[in-house]
Amino acid sequence: MKFDPNQHLHLGYYENNVDVEAVAYKLEHTNQWVVFLDHEQDTTVVKRILDQYDLHEKYGYKIFTVETDELSYDVGSKLLEEWLKANNII
Repeated sequence: MKFDPNQHLHLGYYENNVDVEAVAYKLEHTNQWVVFLDHEQDTTVVKRILDQYDLHEKYGYKIFTVETDELSYDVGSKLLEEWLKANNII
């Protein structure tokens, strides 16, 4: 994976006593963003499902991808919320 060094986006979910942060990186020359859950944060709330995801030493856990040229904080954070719901975290 080769990411565009000029495009990344911090995402977050901060409701219902859950604080989860992720970072989306845009793949170079594509309309695809890869979203990683930072493994250096407190992952207690999602620990039971993390073994289902690939851990990349530099980026964290690869949790999903988004097909779009431009990704906004609002859209990315909503997708993070949907991922949390789909995995019964919230």
